[in-house]
Amino acid sequence: MLLTPRRLVAVDAVAAAVLVCSAFLAVREPPAPEPVAVSLALAVALGAPVAFRRHRPLIACTVVVCAATTAFAAQMIPDYAAPAPYACLAAVLYTAALSGRWEPLAAALAAAAFLTGRIGPWPLVLLAVAAPWAIGFYLREKRAFAARAAAQLAEQAVAEERLRISREMHDIVAHSLNVITVQASIAAHVAEARPSEAGKALGLIEETGRRALAEMRATLGVLRAPADLAPAPRLADLGALADRAASAGVEVRLDVADLPPLSPGLELAVYRIVQESITNVIKHAAPATCEVTVTRDLRITVVDDGPGAHGHVPGHGLTGIRERVHMYDGEFSAGPRPEGGFAVSARLPLGAAR
Repeated sequence: MLLTPRRLVAVDAVAAAVLVCSAFLAVREPPAPEPVAVSLALAVALGAPVAFRRHRPLIACTVVVCAATTAFAAQMIPDYAAPAPYACLAAVLYTAALSGRWEPLAAALAAAAFLTGRIGPWPLVLLAVAAPWAIGFYLREKRAFAARAAAQLAEQAVAEERLRISREMHDIVAHSLNVITVQASIAAHVAEARPSEAGKALGLIEETGRRALAEMRATLGVLRAPADLAPAPRLADLGALADRAASAGVEVRLDVADLPPLSPGLELAVYRIVQESITNVIKHAAPATCEVTVTRDLRITVVDDGPGAHGHVPGHGLTGIRERVHMYDGEFSAGPRPEGGFAVSARLPLGAAR
């Protein structure tokens, strides 16, 4: 079960209540139990800071260390009841280590040295002070390492996706240049005999050249490696994509509006966004039903009813969609739905790369 911030607050509150009760019983232990008011105040000072240790680790540690030092210095807690304040101290020291604060450890060790001979065996003291700090420090370093590794993977995914986009754009630009070459040859051949045909060829050359220049500007600065120069998929291929998804356990319902003419690059971007979204459903939510909607203002929405919240851990699929949308200065969002399942939404400007 995922511990949300609200659940963590509830867990800390319950733990604080349990520790307050344990500390109260420890202070009330014979041979010389303290008055009820003093016992309650000391127990609250020992256990209550656990409730806000995640938000104010330094304050929580300061209160608990001072309360524990007072209790042991005044011999208010017998040795056999010492585990109760030790548990309070361990909880706040662990959280302080996670937050990167070292001052509480120094204060706890200084207090332990000051109370030498009055706080029980030294091995137990070191275990209560050093062990939770060491565990918290280890987990903090482990999380930092994992975050750095995730950042490197994200950068690598961005680079790979940009390279893939560059390969696809190469197909379109190469096709455009081939068209220009052929039409220029035709225009030169029929210029004198059939001027009207030459004019049509020149018009097509102008249109194709403008489109190719727009595509090249969109991919400027992205490196390209040798790739298979297969024809780029089009919106007409979405039906075949849905059929392939059905064989993998995902029923795809397509609702594609009657779109105005799109540039090849923009049409390819729409196809790839739908493809990557469906691939994510197959990977993380199959068997499921998936609804794909493409509106006339070029908003692409892919919604599934599967059990997997596959957007919590960003992978290459969502990274690729985000990079593709940003290349056209569009809008992108993805996340789990309140009613269940997952939704991907992207909007591309109709005039992009036209």
